[in-house]
Amino acid sequence: MNKWVQLTVGFLLSFVGLFFAFKNLEVSSISKSFQSLNYFWILASIAALFLSAVVRSLRWRLLLISIKPVELKSLFASTMIGYFGNSALPFKMGEVLRGYYISTLKNIKTSTVLGSIVLERTCDLVGLIITFACVSLFYSFDYEIKLSLIFTIFMLSILILFFLFTFFKKNIFFKKVLNFSKQRSQLFFKLSNMLRSFAKGFNAISSFNILFMILMYTVALWILFFLSTYFTVLAFGFDLSILEVGVILLLTSLAMSIPAAPGAIGTHHFAAYYVMTTMFLFPEAESQSFAIVLHAVSYVPLAFCGAFYFFSSSLRIFDVLNKEIADEKI
Repeated sequence: MNKWVQLTVGFLLSFVGLFFAFKNLEVSSISKSFQSLNYFWILASIAALFLSAVVRSLRWRLLLISIKPVELKSLFASTMIGYFGNSALPFKMGEVLRGYYISTLKNIKTSTVLGSIVLERTCDLVGLIITFACVSLFYSFDYEIKLSLIFTIFMLSILILFFLFTFFKKNIFFKKVLNFSKQRSQLFFKLSNMLRSFAKGFNAISSFNILFMILMYTVALWILFFLSTYFTVLAFGFDLSILEVGVILLLTSLAMSIPAAPGAIGTHHFAAYYVMTTMFLFPEAESQSFAIVLHAVSYVPLAFCGAFYFFSSSLRIFDVLNKEIADEKI
């Protein structure tokens, strides 16, 4: 699909989400909700998210260790730059930004770093599937919602299996690609080299101990996501069970995976609004306020921190757009 078509569809989805979430917006009621917030819990929610960025950086360091050791502070800076990119730019440009940052900083192939990022995001999908399993085991969704959730999780599982197949069968796969490329143009040969270096990012899973540590970091990451959501609920004083907070986390996380406008604007808001009004029967104004604050807590602090790291670096957007992925570094 053409990128401009993707961008148009993404902004359209965001607009639709914002429309249905805020079509009956009452500014006075929203203002009262903000005034009654317990900002201690808002700060606690933000702190949990920054701690999750540290955990994500630790996990990424483990994924890169087989390629080249990278210090935690560089990975943290890169992770924050990624949040900035995903919140401000289309097409998940944040993932390319942070990959390019580490690539130039540590002289590693950009495609190899991006391979490690794909593996990292695959771990996130595993965490999402675990969250779905835990929540659906104890919470009774409506038939239509459960069917759509099962379909989504099924598609994500297929994606994970594809990446696992690429990892375990990469030698056979890339040998066939290379043989095919030799019979074709230079473009195919270049593509095969890029895919080969991309697959190096999958080399982190070299032992059971590393796999176990990656899983533990992933579980810790989702626990912190849960705590951030839970603290935001406490900030409003809502009487929700731990299981219901898990439902909010699950559906808003799935909404973030929808290719919408940067920062999941609209889709994230609608998911939170839908859960609060339709599933938990909260008043519309309170649900709208919660959707606004939950999204703001999830994106704004990390995006601002990422912007600081981005503008403090020598990184430039047009350098990334013009970057030749199949470079000739290590």
